[in-house]
Amino acid sequence: MSNYSPVKSIVSGTRILFGLLPGLGVLIVIRMAIHLYRPDIEDSEHRVRDHPIEDLNDCYDFIIVGGGSAGAVLANRLTENPAWTVLLLEAGPDENVLSEVPVLFPILQTSFIDWQFVTEPSDDYCLSMIDKRCKWPRGKVLGGSSVLNAMLYIRGNKRDYDNWKRMGNAGWSYNDVFPYFLKSEDIRIAEHQNDSYHATGGPLTIEYFRYEHPITNKILEAGAQLGYVVRDVNGEFQTGFTRSQATVRDGLRCSTAKAFLRPISKRKNLHISMNSLVEKVLIDEYRTVYGVKFSKHGHKKIVKASKEVILSAGSIQSPQLLMLSGIGDAAELKELGIFPIAHLPGVGKNLQDHTAMGGHSFLFEYPSDKGARFCFDLNTLFSFGNLIDFCIHKSGLMYSMVEAEAMAFVNTKYQNPAEDYPDIQLFIAPTADNMDGGLFGKRANGITDETYAELYEDLLYESSFSIVPLLLRPKSRGYIKLRDSNPNSPPLIYPNYYSHPDDVKIMVEGARIAQALVEQPALKEMNARPNPHRNPGCEEHELMSFEHLECQARHHTLTIYHPVGTCAMGPPDNPEAVVDARLRVYGVRNLRVIDGSIMPTIVSGNTNAPIIMIAEKASDMIKEDWSNLPQEIITECPKTNNVESKTAYVDEPSKMQTKPYRLDVFNETTNLFPNLADTLKITDRVKRIHKNKDPGFEIDKKSEEAFVKTLPANPYKIKSGLNIRNDFGTVSPYAEDDIPPFLPPPPPPSRHENVYIPHNMYPQVTEGVLYKPNRKKSRPNIFDTRFKQKNNLWNKIKFYREDPNKVNLNSNNNLFYETKEITTPDGEKKCKIWLYYNGVKYELL
Repeated sequence: MSNYSPVKSIVSGTRILFGLLPGLGVLIVIRMAIHLYRPDIEDSEHRVRDHPIEDLNDCYDFIIVGGGSAGAVLANRLTENPAWTVLLLEAGPDENVLSEVPVLFPILQTSFIDWQFVTEPSDDYCLSMIDKRCKWPRGKVLGGSSVLNAMLYIRGNKRDYDNWKRMGNAGWSYNDVFPYFLKSEDIRIAEHQNDSYHATGGPLTIEYFRYEHPITNKILEAGAQLGYVVRDVNGEFQTGFTRSQATVRDGLRCSTAKAFLRPISKRKNLHISMNSLVEKVLIDEYRTVYGVKFSKHGHKKIVKASKEVILSAGSIQSPQLLMLSGIGDAAELKELGIFPIAHLPGVGKNLQDHTAMGGHSFLFEYPSDKGARFCFDLNTLFSFGNLIDFCIHKSGLMYSMVEAEAMAFVNTKYQNPAEDYPDIQLFIAPTADNMDGGLFGKRANGITDETYAELYEDLLYESSFSIVPLLLRPKSRGYIKLRDSNPNSPPLIYPNYYSHPDDVKIMVEGARIAQALVEQPALKEMNARPNPHRNPGCEEHELMSFEHLECQARHHTLTIYHPVGTCAMGPPDNPEAVVDARLRVYGVRNLRVIDGSIMPTIVSGNTNAPIIMIAEKASDMIKEDWSNLPQEIITECPKTNNVESKTAYVDEPSKMQTKPYRLDVFNETTNLFPNLADTLKITDRVKRIHKNKDPGFEIDKKSEEAFVKTLPANPYKIKSGLNIRNDFGTVSPYAEDDIPPFLPPPPPPSRHENVYIPHNMYPQVTEGVLYKPNRKKSRPNIFDTRFKQKNNLWNKIKFYREDPNKVNLNSNNNLFYETKEITTPDGEKKCKIWLYYNGVKYELL
């Protein structure tokens, strides 16, 4: 019988909801601080220029669909030939500046630069997720998923690639692909710079994360006590523990857009068009691909390719685009009214992903002689001191990546350790979902309010870490299908996790290895122990029993964002193969797929580095194939329509680039989260309230008392803010569109509207107050006095109404800042910062 408490779920959900509001304000302040003190992060001089649709040519030699981990590499390498013209089409925008800050990476998932895919409902997995659907984040941005991912650099196991060759894919053994890993790499880890397994000088920078929590070192110590070697898992052997190697440069994210596109964005033979959704690959009556059709800002355009179209849209959208273009299972295409051009039943099939068991968290106690924080705690992250460390000293907590500061590759009882072919990867995180109050992990993974409340609400901010087991070589296979023939419709995703019985057995053994790690002396001395709570639906099983761990695996199912295999590479006699060993699509000419979808089997590790390798190798294949063709059969774009004659974008900085940089951090940051505005019901009515300058209102005590009576007793024992998704109307007599907008604090309402400021919407506000307009009474200045939490940045901000005549506002009421050096009464010199927005002045105390 379940002990699930709906009241706890409601309270937890409401608490998390309103935590999103000040959280968004924190991001705005971070963004402003980056603008003031870290121009190296903005890197405005080298950012990629978007070509308007009217400036694009009618024909290019190569058209690359997708500017992600593979597409960015291809654009770089193909334009090394100055005689070739290349068009790179990316459905999303350029990278957001905040994406470069490692600790912020979880917030990017489910944002505007994420496709926000979800799997179809299942009764066998994702049972603790909303609607029994797993979220599958995919990058909708220049740089693709390398902008959203955890930046982990893992190549996989040597046997993975040797197996590809044994499956009939000539040229894909480990010895064949290893040079292409080195070609990309610029290793900046001192002990590996003279190592034969690494290289320097490539575009992609590899470092350790700049900040590490003390608990991570203790877990590595426990790994050695368990009998594993702490080693370079990208070196001679894979089995063992390691500090995470990462695609970061000077501590900041190094996406493929940063590594491969920014340095060459001014090449004359490269055009990059962002916000461009390709709808169809164009194929003539001879089954020859001759171009693509795409849309951009409501306008449609057809562009031709004289040599090839290359799909690098990823393992979800490359097969989707093939099927929309008539390449796939003929019977399925006909059902959707799509004329089949090439019958390739393997398109969309063979889907594989690294699934993991979430919720595998452990509590511990600090050593008595240690005063520093041993693990990540969101309450300590957004402090003024951390902001100064990041912006001025280029150090500190904001350089951490808390999902996997370290990792391990281990063998269960089903795998022979002598083979150095581990079957489980462990992600070692100096935090758990209780340490962020539900703001990051819960939202990114789509965990239900009920699950989060039962697992973590009683343990908020208690010292914790996670050891997340990941299944390296799943035997289960899923598939992707078209929802309909509309290119704007997301496809149907069926990962079929645990459909093969061996997968859940190996996963349970991986969880037991994590438990054995916690029982080692290095962690036992800190009283490390598993979270005593269980997922709703798993309460009847004994903690850490096989039944409990299998139940947890099926309920708390996590993707590790590694979908592959849906356009699998294989020999001609393999009916499920989609591309040959040179990545050319069977059944048509001048079309290749180059991304993770071509993997016949998933690699034993994170997939970003292997996908970059695939693009590096494929670039050389393309160069070889076209250089070996007789000149008389090579087609070219018309000479009157070449790139150089159409564009003024040359190597020297253009006039466009010398225009003053105009910053609107409020809109830039909030535009990342359009769904949050919908969730918060920020309607036009509330926006009008936000702009109102009438300072007169009074407290409506009767309405306030009526609202308080609807709440459960002592509902908010809160260490951080609330969760918006909770049905506000069920506990409040006021409409949802009366919820005020996010930071800055809402100006007074208009004469005809009420606004309720709920408990803890801002950390400074300790009780809810309903304001009713009254022109005869002045506004109580509550924001000056109610500061409670000492170490929170938001407690160091003083809010007050500034005379609009004294504030340098423009007609759009954008955000402005002011700085000044002052001397305190103690004689200490400090930098003071003031922010202005819509007539409100914010003073950092």
